[in-house]
Amino acid sequence: MDLMRIGIVRPYEVEFNPGDVADLEEAIRKRGHTPVRIYVDMLEVRIERGRVIVRQAVGRGQPEEVDVPGAVLRHLGIFRDFEQFLYRVWAARALEEAGAYVMNPVLAWMAAGDKMATLMKLAKAGLPVPPTVVTENMFIGYRAVAEFGKAVIKQIRGAMGYGVFLVEDPDVAFHIFSMFANINKPIYVQKYLEKGPGDYRVVVVGGRAIGAEYRRGEGWKTNVAQGAKPEPAKLTAEMEELAVRAVEVLGLDYGGVDIAETPDGYYILEVNPTMSWQGFKQATGINPAEHIVDHLLEKIKK
Repeated sequence: MDLMRIGIVRPYEVEFNPGDVADLEEAIRKRGHTPVRIYVDMLEVRIERGRVIVRQAVGRGQPEEVDVPGAVLRHLGIFRDFEQFLYRVWAARALEEAGAYVMNPVLAWMAAGDKMATLMKLAKAGLPVPPTVVTENMFIGYRAVAEFGKAVIKQIRGAMGYGVFLVEDPDVAFHIFSMFANINKPIYVQKYLEKGPGDYRVVVVGGRAIGAEYRRGEGWKTNVAQGAKPEPAKLTAEMEELAVRAVEVLGLDYGGVDIAETPDGYYILEVNPTMSWQGFKQATGINPAEHIVDHLLEKIKK
């Protein structure tokens, strides 16, 4: 394969998970290609008859056309406005319209990054997900906590376990819902699953589970960013089937599938389309970047 420029899409304003980006750049170079950072907040999208052209300028520099056959979408940044969110989604989509294979595809990435959309798709496909209620009505949320007995309250687009509450008292939950209502956030209430000291993350790339880690938490949260310890885990056939199917249902090329093992069996908690894999790499010795770049090159060849 000839030398190519392979993009990594991320915001200029802040670096998310720099170790993952470094892994991707190293994997691209090892395969004889050149990594190119594509800053979604520094793009110019030109729309003309029959053409969509994407250019990039950093600072006061002259915009140059972004000419890549493929790119890995890592993150679109922190959104301060709904129109800004839409712009960045469609700016990334413009790369696809201009002829690049973007992985994960941005519209699939957008749905998978939304916990409500993810669970709706997985539930409709018959996959096991925790009982969940999503609403803007505080009284509906109150009744959901009373019904579940022990519940987790999350943001729909939150990450790394920040801003997640565990509640058993619906009156305590009501105060949290009041805060959500004051900042115009919907209420996402999920039944707490008794799952032991941790849960599993299965990493899927190109329709294949490449490995699994067990994330052992010091408390009830099992995010590595919250202090959980990643350990190598044996990948069972059932976990592999659930993880691969979940990524397929969401239309992703790769993803980290969080799975809880409970007395009632396995449940899919979330699917992360821009997972950080440093803990997984440490626990398993497997570098997902190598598999992601190889899969992207296969897609480009087709």
